[in-house]
Amino acid sequence: NLRDGRVRLLNGVQASYWAMLDEGRITQATANILMRSVDEAMDLVSSRPLCDWNSLQSNVYFPSYYRFLSASMLPQSFITYFTVQRLESGCYICAAFLRAHRIARRQLQDFLGDSEIAKIVIDESNAGGEEARKFLEEVRCTFPQLLCVLKTRQVTYAVLTHLSENVQNLWKTGLLEEKEMAHLDDAWQVVECLTCLLLRKLIAKVVSVHNSCQLITCQTDLKKLKRSPQLVKMPRVSDLLGAHPLVSMLPAAVRAPLLSNTKENVKGHGAALYMEGLRATGIWIVSIGAVKWRSQRLSSRHSLHPIFSHGSTLGLYEVLTGKSCLCDMITDSLVRCFFIEAEKIDQLRQSDPSVEAFLWQESAAVIAKLLIPRVFERMTMQETRLLVSTGSAMNLYTKGEDIILEHNYIGILLEGTLKAENQNNIVPPGVLLPSSMDLELLGLQSSEMNHMDSCSAANSYQVEAQAARVIIFEVGRLFTEANGQRNQPGGSFSAEALQLSMEESTGEEQVIITVDSTNKLPLGDSSSGVTRGS
Repeated sequence: NLRDGRVRLLNGVQASYWAMLDEGRITQATANILMRSVDEAMDLVSSRPLCDWNSLQSNVYFPSYYRFLSASMLPQSFITYFTVQRLESGCYICAAFLRAHRIARRQLQDFLGDSEIAKIVIDESNAGGEEARKFLEEVRCTFPQLLCVLKTRQVTYAVLTHLSENVQNLWKTGLLEEKEMAHLDDAWQVVECLTCLLLRKLIAKVVSVHNSCQLITCQTDLKKLKRSPQLVKMPRVSDLLGAHPLVSMLPAAVRAPLLSNTKENVKGHGAALYMEGLRATGIWIVSIGAVKWRSQRLSSRHSLHPIFSHGSTLGLYEVLTGKSCLCDMITDSLVRCFFIEAEKIDQLRQSDPSVEAFLWQESAAVIAKLLIPRVFERMTMQETRLLVSTGSAMNLYTKGEDIILEHNYIGILLEGTLKAENQNNIVPPGVLLPSSMDLELLGLQSSEMNHMDSCSAANSYQVEAQAARVIIFEVGRLFTEANGQRNQPGGSFSAEALQLSMEESTGEEQVIITVDSTNKLPLGDSSSGVTRGS
């Protein structure tokens, strides 16, 4: 069984190498080295732990005297040129090795579950990647500009490939004629023309590229671009994570272990973070970009703008409850995000009750946008997060208790099971409305209520499970927030200011967003419009 598990993981690793070669992440020479390491490890799976890294060690070497280069008086451009030729192959091998093993481990765990065999093989895989991580960390600390150059090359290749595919699509849809495509017959020639025009902001004139002089100019410009591409200055991982509200508001004692287990990902447009109905394996922290949601159960036709922007935490509710994913999360742009495994979140919530309460609040901000989009999509993620933390009441009810909502309050069931008169059991997540609620305020029609199992209206609700967790909002406050009137005198927010600051780097500009509030409503206060029955 152990041999079988190792073989399955190595097969997944090899498949990932092929995919990376097709995507242009690695070169043919690097792919040959990586494939050979897998073949050699396959021969030893019955007698030794995973050892494909052993075959790669000779190709990954960081000379000790390189450390003195970074402290020397030589020009940085010379140092970069001198080190790129010697270290780039090792960087590509290490990055590909870690990525392939990460993908294969996830696939193996999905296939075998939490068995002892899977645990042993996964531990062997993690142990094999330690030296690869050390090499990349040493390069990052000694020559940070080197990784910047390597990332720039990959970004340039991805952009050029994407432009080439776009031109092919224009021809297939009939927007480009055959005689126009005759000037673009070679794939790289297509890319060269479009890259030049993109740099000159003349993409709209792509159809009119006819004469050879323009073509020669395009080729010359692209050769200059490929010879010396402009460096892509990406924000540091620590800065992105530190600016995210989920991370920045956690206590320092639990923040460090969490950050050490995050995995950085860059997703292109149209990539899936997770799909509806699948098991949640972790959470996604979106730092840059936008993600669109869609769902079969949660009717997205009520949403005018089903987008989660940067600063969102996706998949947290599913991890906290153990439920399958509620919807599809598809990237709507280039997204830079971080993945944290579910077991790390479980450890985090068990560390401190206040941390668990904060995680529930963070998950409720996303669930509110999914269940009541017509109201919450008018707010930014920061405004929704502020409303959940200071303008709502999150209560735990025990079995047999009655929950009675006043006419101007609504609730969202996050955990547990409720029973209402003449209705089936209400399971989370679901919207709880008083029977007198005007549904048009929420963008619903009364005829739609019978077809939405995520929305219920009743005079009272009784807890059927051992415990139920419900978050309560005041309707008037929701619309005040949605219409941007929270700062008017006499508003219903607290005198204690809650500042949520996030910095976005845009070139050399920095945008700082600060949200203040007044008149805090204590969580669980009797003024929340909810009464408990016996």
